[in-house]
Amino acid sequence: MNKFINLSLIYGLGFLFIRGLSFLLLPVYTNLLSTFDAGIMFIFYTILAFSNPLYAFGLDSALFKFYNSESHSKESVVNSSLVFLFITSFFLSLLLLLISQTTAINFINVPYNWILYLSIILFCDSISARLLVVLRLQERALYYLLVGLLNILSSMFFNILFIHFYDLSSLGAIYALTLAAIVQLLFLSPIIIKLINFSKINFLLYKKMFVFGLPFLPATILFISIGMVDRFFIESYLGLKSVGIYSAGYKVGSIISIVIIAFNLNWQPYYLKIKDDKNFLKNIKTISRIFFIIITYTASFMCFFVNDLISIKFFGFYIIGESFWESMIIVPWITFGYVFYGLYVLQSPSLYIKNKQNWTPLFWGAGTIVNVILNILLIPLLDILGAAIATFTSYLLIFILIKIKNKQWMPLPILNLRIAFYVIFTIMALLFRYYSYSSLLINSAFIIYTIFTIFVVRNTKAN
Repeated sequence: MNKFINLSLIYGLGFLFIRGLSFLLLPVYTNLLSTFDAGIMFIFYTILAFSNPLYAFGLDSALFKFYNSESHSKESVVNSSLVFLFITSFFLSLLLLLISQTTAINFINVPYNWILYLSIILFCDSISARLLVVLRLQERALYYLLVGLLNILSSMFFNILFIHFYDLSSLGAIYALTLAAIVQLLFLSPIIIKLINFSKINFLLYKKMFVFGLPFLPATILFISIGMVDRFFIESYLGLKSVGIYSAGYKVGSIISIVIIAFNLNWQPYYLKIKDDKNFLKNIKTISRIFFIIITYTASFMCFFVNDLISIKFFGFYIIGESFWESMIIVPWITFGYVFYGLYVLQSPSLYIKNKQNWTPLFWGAGTIVNVILNILLIPLLDILGAAIATFTSYLLIFILIKIKNKQWMPLPILNLRIAFYVIFTIMALLFRYYSYSSLLINSAFIIYTIFTIFVVRNTKAN
């Protein structure tokens, strides 16, 4: 389990650099862009998020499934996955390039051809994402970390160059995204050179991988919908400025998602690797309980201190620009919504081990339907707070649904007396935070809560 923890920390840091870029760029966007231009960028990120799964076809998950297969060599699995990805990504980006020369898609009203840049970013990101999966499967954690480090350094450099020094506003931010995607792919190209062997391509194997991975495509799109579709409703009801303000608060609240997704980077290969071990359930339960405590504590920390954190100044700039501070009202809803997403991840081994992946779109579909309905009902009444409540409710629902099904497939209980007491203590600490106006008392309460959390983690691990 120590190796699992160490790899999770390395992958977590690498993921922070690679996929947490939009979090780390928040100070740049909220201080150097207007709320309107920030809204444009967050809509662009939303479109990227929806488009990436269409390039992947769910085959990242299939690569995990087939990589350790006894009936196919690892070389054949990797080559089949990569070569066909090159082909499909090329034609999808070519299609976007052709569309960019028309007025068929024009819901971002800007004076530049944003679809052109979208097509380049998506092509580079799709190849890079698959190569990063290969690195994880080969347990080359340091290479993974270096890719992330290069990604964040190049992105920050290009963003500051084009937004601050060249004053190109949202166009500068898109230039930066495009160049960073190209640099990342170039840094990963040695893997392509080393691994690609056309004699190892197996079309029948690819067909099996495609059939396995395809159910994950709608599930992934629906998962993204829960976290992203509210931007379109906010734009429709409240305008692009509100999208910018809401997205800043959402990003702050969803910082915990980095912890969860970083954990899942190692969680998924781990439980597939030890699924036949006699101590499988014992290990899974122990890790699940400790991780639940960690994400609950992290979410509570955000609720306690978010207002203090965003008002910290570096080089004359706040971490979050003052124009965006009103969005902090949504942070508790978003961050605890992601706690329930973390609980869903902890219940997910059954989907792979018991081949229940066809249920995944049903879970996320139900969450998306609820999310859309609540956005329509609550945004006109509560503005951006309504969208945050819709997100929280959706994540809660998908956890409840998989928990119910796991009673039949693979019971993975997290709750015991110790965890139940910790949940009650957390609720009491949060209530004290929101009903106390003394900074001294709030800080003292959190210190007590931290000591209690350490005690519970150590006791859970020992037992």
